[in-house]
Amino acid sequence: IHDITFLLVDQLEVKTFNYYEPFFGGGGFFFHLYNLGVIKSAHINDTVTQLVSYYETIKDVGNIKKVYDQTVLFEEEFNELNNDEERKQVYKNWCNEFNSLWLNVENIGIQGKEEIKGQTEPKNNEERIRSASLFLALNKAGFNGMFRLNNNGKFNIPIGDKTYLNIIDKDLLRSTSKALKDVEINCGSYEEILPPNKKIDPKTSFIYLDPPYTPNSKTASFTDYSKEGFKEEDHIKLAEVFQELVNGGYKVVLSNNNNPEAVEKYVKGTKKTFAYEVMVSRQIASTVTDKKGVSTRPKVSELLVSSFNLDELGSTKIDS
Repeated sequence: IHDITFLLVDQLEVKTFNYYEPFFGGGGFFFHLYNLGVIKSAHINDTVTQLVSYYETIKDVGNIKKVYDQTVLFEEEFNELNNDEERKQVYKNWCNEFNSLWLNVENIGIQGKEEIKGQTEPKNNEERIRSASLFLALNKAGFNGMFRLNNNGKFNIPIGDKTYLNIIDKDLLRSTSKALKDVEINCGSYEEILPPNKKIDPKTSFIYLDPPYTPNSKTASFTDYSKEGFKEEDHIKLAEVFQELVNGGYKVVLSNNNNPEAVEKYVKGTKKTFAYEVMVSRQIASTVTDKKGVSTRPKVSELLVSSFNLDELGSTKIDS
């Protein structure tokens, strides 16, 4: 990412640029660029309302203390427990409350026969703060820090194996809020913040596309983290949008799994692009224990497709 940044600055011939990320997720690229001081303005989007609400809530510096204080209470509640059954129950309670803020749910806990009768949302700022704190708690206590919604829009990640949680860092929360202060946040289709729906100057702007990944196996559909999912036809459509951006002279980079499906759509199916294999570490990857008993997450192969040359990165080039 660091090397891409300075290649990008050379390409645009500007010291700071306008940044667009239509699939925001965790925002790792944005926060890195922000810390480098190369972002002039930022425009982010995601389709997951719970995630967008979290960012909008912590963007308001007036909410930071309340989010922090509430999250500390969740942390203390979990860390005072003595066994796995108690931890599972508390985690289940958190899940139920979080889902109740976003879903019209009846009969929770009655013989397991809950009824979901449509979507809702937090009714006021206090509930949005509660949702933000629960979002953080579930992220830390859930399996591998994953976020996923089922077809009904229900958060359904099982509890992880942690027996002690460090959920929140006040300084990090404040710095995240500061980074988001002037960011335009949108909740909807990725196309809403891209041309032709949004006017973007190709000479001073950079677009980063990080959509849900094409699965490496038939059982890996967990990459569909929203209830709407991101199907094969969505990837085909995004490849077309990507090509239109390339043809329009935009500086754009797309990342995905490096597998035959992604290569077919985003490399073989596009022209005037540059494609590379990069090895990265992932939070959700399985750990491997070496002979000394040290557990590590092995690096996995990812695909980078760009509208401009990234040969200087030293990554393996993929021929189209």
